[in-house]
Amino acid sequence: MASTGQKLNSFATDEHDSVSYRKRVQAWIDGRSVSYEDTSFVTGDSPVVLDVNTDLGRNGHAGYIINDGEGNILVEISDIAAATYGGQHTLKKNEILELTSIVIDKVRLVWVTNSSYRCFFI
Repeated sequence: MASTGQKLNSFATDEHDSVSYRKRVQAWIDGRSVSYEDTSFVTGDSPVVLDVNTDLGRNGHAGYIINDGEGNILVEISDIAAATYGGQHTLKKNEILELTSIVIDKVRLVWVTNSSYRCFFI
């Protein structure tokens, strides 16, 4: 078999891909996780701040938020300790907001109508 002269890279041993000319990035996260749940999210519970950084001991980088209830929930995500949040995202009945490859310091959930939620972050 003739050699093409191209080096085959091992993901585990080489962070640079000389075939595609790009740098490989970390593809794993340590195994700690945190979850939150409220089976009766009502107006008196709002807003609730899920402090992912404090509960994990670091920022989260992936996870999901599921609206299990009948009503809507507004979701806001902060990537810094100063609790500056991005835009509000409406999560409707049975919707899942999947988060990947972002920095998650805190998540704020704001009641719109009676609902329930489950969240998981790593």
